Amino acid sequence: MRYGLTYMCRHLVYRLTLQFSKREMGLQTAIQNGASSFNSMSRSRKIILIALLGLGLLYFLGPYIFRMRSSSSIQTDPAEECLAQNLLEFQARVGNLDTFISADSEDTQTSKQLAYVGNGNIAAALGSDNGLYIRIYRALSQPLKYWPVIQTHLPGRVKEASVLDVRSGLAHKIQVKGTSTECVTISTQLYAHRSRPALLVQDILIHNPRTSPVTVELDQIGASGWDDVLVQQVSFASRSSGTVTYKVFSGTVAVTNSNTKIAVAVAAITVSSKEVRVEAASTKRFHFLTAVHYSRPFPSQDAHKYVPDCIEQAKGELEKGIEIDENVLKQEHTKVWGQLWFSGFSISTSLAAGALNGDRINKTLYYVLSNSPAPLHNVLTTAEERLKIEKILHFPDSCYEGHSTLVSGTLWIDPEDEAQVARVVTTWMITLEKQGCVHMVQAGAEGILQAMILSLGPLHFHKQHLEMTSHPRDLHRDLHFRRINYGNNTHVNISVVVGDDNKATLFVALDRNDKPYYGCDAGCLDPPIQLSKEQHQFPVKLTDPVTSVLYITSDKQHMEELKHAIHVKEIIEAPAHEHHVIALHKHGHHFGGLPTIFWVSIAFLILVFHLFLFKLIYNEYCQGNEKFTRSHYNL
Repeated sequence: MRYGLTYMCRHLVYRLTLQFSKREMGLQTAIQNGASSFNSMSRSRKIILIALLGLGLLYFLGPYIFRMRSSSSIQTDPAEECLAQNLLEFQARVGNLDTFISADSEDTQTSKQLAYVGNGNIAAALGSDNGLYIRIYRALSQPLKYWPVIQTHLPGRVKEASVLDVRSGLAHKIQVKGTSTECVTISTQLYAHRSRPALLVQDILIHNPRTSPVTVELDQIGASGWDDVLVQQVSFASRSSGTVTYKVFSGTVAVTNSNTKIAVAVAAITVSSKEVRVEAASTKRFHFLTAVHYSRPFPSQDAHKYVPDCIEQAKGELEKGIEIDENVLKQEHTKVWGQLWFSGFSISTSLAAGALNGDRINKTLYYVLSNSPAPLHNVLTTAEERLKIEKILHFPDSCYEGHSTLVSGTLWIDPEDEAQVARVVTTWMITLEKQGCVHMVQAGAEGILQAMILSLGPLHFHKQHLEMTSHPRDLHRDLHFRRINYGNNTHVNISVVVGDDNKATLFVALDRNDKPYYGCDAGCLDPPIQLSKEQHQFPVKLTDPVTSVLYITSDKQHMEELKHAIHVKEIIEAPAHEHHVIALHKHGHHFGGLPTIFWVSIAFLILVFHLFLFKLIYNEYCQGNEKFTRSHYNL
């Protein structure tokens, strides 16, 4: 038995060795045949074949080799690592387009963006060379010769980044100075308080994990170039913070492009020492408040009469703010911003050149809201005034009456400074006011946001219904309108979804409702569909003449009668969008999902094919002809 098993094993090894030898000989023969074929080729064919192989290797291996070389050449900077660690907490919100980060860049200035905060009464920005801005007419467009933001400076090489959190209305600046084991960090937070519009709040935290102390310079400019400013120092005995020293700056300011002036008073907590020593392994916190009060424009000779009242108002607002815990102040502020964003809009990302996407839309909405007062949340607003505002918000009659603002480039520029922000906001206010949304604008930030969302549709409110007036050809991207106010306790959600067949479909749902609501598609020829919290699907139809694609109302009889008032000659289901239109938004070009390199490769192969064809024709018809062979040139 043992000898039989040994014989079988030897026989198996022999068979495997024989098969391997045959395969090796076959491979060797194939290589020899390939080499012979290559040697038998003409010189031009050899060059073309080598070029093809080289391009193939470069296409597949080039990116990998480049990454290897670039990664090996990068030297880790401790300060950059530290900065990246401090920015980790913001990354999730960056993906949701709620937060925008602008880090240090030595190669370009375009990465710098405005860390801007405002509450409709005052505005300022971190990292800006400009000072405080106050409201004149439609926007925070009037500059003051007062710089409220306290600058922090670390000696040596420092890396920094600014962060704008539009969801919470907060601006951050992170400064780091790091070694391989330690990293000194200065975190600055700035916000214009939403429910206390006179207050600008700046919190500074300095963390020193080193074994030796570090000195940080605090630079408070204050008033500079303010001609007739008066300065007085005040000591305030706070119940919670002890004695607090602050300064009051007051005077008049000439209104830009006007012969009027305004009275202004600024009360600000002052820096006790320009240099702050932070001991080893310790942290220091600073809480600075600035209160601003100003009058409306008056003739130049009368404005100074209102300065004393502005001083008293600014002092009172600042002292109230001092008595409130800094965490409570911040919670009040972020809570109001969270309520302002209750309604919203989103759009699918487009890769087309110059396309308007969610990041720019969110920032623009934020800039407009930052320039808009929120009287519904102001601590000084009475119950009667709140009720009046709520009535306007719940019944937005005749708003909005124009075309979709998504196609208006002047409304979506990316501002580089406070003056450009004011111009964009002013353009938005004029647009909304002239398109029937005057009362919504007067209601403050909530009304303005509702009007802006309606304008994106465009969604038009009439006395008895809401209609979506988009042309079917414009519905080539996914759109989502969230919580549109309709009545006392009704919120409507509307979605436009482009399917795989390139056709758009409408979906409508009620977030909540206090009575039945109904919907119908273009022409309203079909019976009304009662809406609910579940999504109801409506086809996008094209009518002749063109009418709105969707109608919503709580009056069923009114909707049943609409079909007799719309008067359409023809109604069909809207055709699918052309493939190149959808491809442009999804892939950035008209070629569908295939990358550009694919089409370049196809073009190259076509060129090579024609070269071979030309060579074949030349060899077949021209090489034996004497008049062609006289040429000194040959392929």
